[in-house]
Amino acid sequence: MRRTFRPVLLAPGLSPASVLLLCLCLSLSSGAARAATTALPFRVGPPAAWVKPLPIPPDSGPASAGEEETSVSRLLLEEQMRVSGHSQEHYLHAARKVLAPQGIDRVTDIQIHFDPTYQKLTIHGIWRLREGRREDLFQPAEARVIQQEPELQNRLYNGTLSVVPFLRDVRVGDTLELAYTIEGANPVFGGRFSDVVSVGQPFPVGHFAYRLLWPEGRGRTLFIRDFAAPGLTRSEAMLGDEREILLERRHVPAVRSEDKVPGWQPVYPWIQLSEYKDWNDVARWASALFQVPARSKALEQEIRRLGREPKPEARFLAALRFVQDEVRYLGIEMGPNSHQPHPPDEVLQRRFGDCKDKSLLLVALLRGLGIDSQPALVNTGLTQLLDGWRPTANAFDHAIVHATVAGRELWVDPTSTLERGGLDSYEPPPYGRALIVAPGTTALSTIPAPTLKEPSVFVDETYVATDRDGPATLEVVTTRTGESANSMRRLLAGTPVSELSRFYVNYYAKKDAKISVAKPLTVDDDTAKNVLVMHEHYRIEDFWSSDGRRDFSAHTFHEYLTEPSYSHRAFPLEVEHPVFARHRITLKSGEPLHAGKDHDVVDGPAFHFEADTRADGKTLVLDYRYQSLADAVPPERIAEYVKAVRATEDHRGYYVQLAGRGARRLAPSPSAGEAGTFLLGVMGVCLALWFVIAQGGPVELWRKGRAWGRRRAFARKFDADHQGDSAWAAIPITGSQELLSTLGRLRCACGASGEAPRDSLRHEAVVLGERHLTLVQWQCPTCARARRAYFEDKGSRAA
Repeated sequence: MRRTFRPVLLAPGLSPASVLLLCLCLSLSSGAARAATTALPFRVGPPAAWVKPLPIPPDSGPASAGEEETSVSRLLLEEQMRVSGHSQEHYLHAARKVLAPQGIDRVTDIQIHFDPTYQKLTIHGIWRLREGRREDLFQPAEARVIQQEPELQNRLYNGTLSVVPFLRDVRVGDTLELAYTIEGANPVFGGRFSDVVSVGQPFPVGHFAYRLLWPEGRGRTLFIRDFAAPGLTRSEAMLGDEREILLERRHVPAVRSEDKVPGWQPVYPWIQLSEYKDWNDVARWASALFQVPARSKALEQEIRRLGREPKPEARFLAALRFVQDEVRYLGIEMGPNSHQPHPPDEVLQRRFGDCKDKSLLLVALLRGLGIDSQPALVNTGLTQLLDGWRPTANAFDHAIVHATVAGRELWVDPTSTLERGGLDSYEPPPYGRALIVAPGTTALSTIPAPTLKEPSVFVDETYVATDRDGPATLEVVTTRTGESANSMRRLLAGTPVSELSRFYVNYYAKKDAKISVAKPLTVDDDTAKNVLVMHEHYRIEDFWSSDGRRDFSAHTFHEYLTEPSYSHRAFPLEVEHPVFARHRITLKSGEPLHAGKDHDVVDGPAFHFEADTRADGKTLVLDYRYQSLADAVPPERIAEYVKAVRATEDHRGYYVQLAGRGARRLAPSPSAGEAGTFLLGVMGVCLALWFVIAQGGPVELWRKGRAWGRRRAFARKFDADHQGDSAWAAIPITGSQELLSTLGRLRCACGASGEAPRDSLRHEAVVLGERHLTLVQWQCPTCARARRAYFEDKGSRAA
């Protein structure tokens, strides 16, 4: 390129030295500007020649009858992928129309994520379509590049960058169009390709398309599996030496979300593409990553220390608890380390690592101790759904360890801290399926489901109220075993006992405002047997109501026996499983109680419930048991499940009425106008007499009526669903989309329910021990009442 030099005209009084200094400053300034422009970690330009962008379809209304969009209409969602050698190019093109002011925030909230260690981002443009004019709004200099680290709260760092553009002048009626390409593939997969294409969304889409250019005839085979994608068309053509695969779906209806859908149940229709021919192909790929290197001096020293235990079981537990409790969970997952663990020696020196790092370290220690073990890959949410998947390395999000100790097969999670007890009572993690990382593995292995033969949670409440007008005492003994004890131990490790006590006393204060702590809460932890016992002591003023009545509640089961938000469902209802809980309430009264004994059983599609009531002299015992039988209820049995839950309401509590003190109740006299109903009254009396005789006589009927009334009064007073009111009763969700849909169903005290404006939502992260919650606060759109709800994300866990 030729450079043209132009003469410089000196201003009057400006010396040549000053001119030289000015030129130098201008040169440095322009150089700095060029450096600032080139410093951006992305480029701006047109798409590659292989890309064939689709036109934006006209807004033809809702995708199907009965659907309507309130704020945004998704006109186009298009993806194009090209696979060439070890390289991959991913083109995305989307268009959304703003229908209401609330939709402006949604269409302008754009974040483009990429990994700079192996990906290159090219932004083609962000266009505004208004009244037939198409204008590019994207200003690279105004965009911000942030390292957001979306999994920071889970102590995972992956180095992903996010480009956040700031767009000006977007109004109702505008269509916003976005297009960009990400080039590059994670080298950890060695050029192998796999992808998951969602062909359904929680919102309607006018035109969906997925186009793949595949290198045909180069020794590479692509496997495609369709998972319930109605209305999807597939066409193929050859473009030179590439095979073009086109998947399209028009007028795509929204997939409406439901609450508590099991992770193994696909909700959105999707297509899976994979280059892996079988699970052995995946196992050999993983085996190359999880290589146990030669032992370092530090690793050898740790093996000698752990080897002092005389028996294999003791050595195994010592190694497991060392990795679980003394190597903290923290993942640096940049580039290939998204799937490849760091060397065990490095993890040992750092004393931190993620699930992959900790699993490989544990395997290295166990093998050094002479214990056969291998890493294993699992999916924390999909479990048995993996049985229907095409083999792929992308099927897993977590790593654990499989070991054989003294002839016993064990599955252990090195990231689960503070597990105690012996191997006889050890519960396998609830992941269902696993791929053992070994070159000879040919299929997924089944992880046996945990079984509970005895209650793992036993809440024993004893009330002593010997004086009707004096204070009563309450002693609560909560015994936890197995995983329930482990969970409480983790909570106590991050939460002071005083804070836990404050929560418990405030929980009981919802019913008894004049309750106080009589003795500090104490914890007895038998780590050898993995039995954790908590003791609470309270003093309650005004225990009896003014008319001598008291209600009792088996509140332990509130979280298990709740009705779903959606009873007319398309998907199964998730049930927490396995659960075996017991709640016993004992009342020691100073006045005689009516003697009696009842045993009630309710069997639902996914649970078994029992209630025993025994009253003798001045002592009343209410004994309840709940046991889950399955992890889900199929849609066709939801009505049966709801009926069973409601049936337990009459048995999950009781009320006691002490003898009165001379009070009389006056009944109104019949009016003259009632004489005409005399004959009907006589017939009613006859029917009533027949019913009394059929029930075993007046005494038995009176006893049954009192028992039913006591239970029903409990159900009306105590069985309101308080889920979300506190951090301890957080609403489980599987992602931000479910959080927003759940908010729309929460009913305010004024009776209104509905989606709150997003700009009124305030989110706050809450850490409670090892639980990471989200507190959402907002105002009711109807009555402006301040509202709040706690949520806990139970979604997939990163490896």
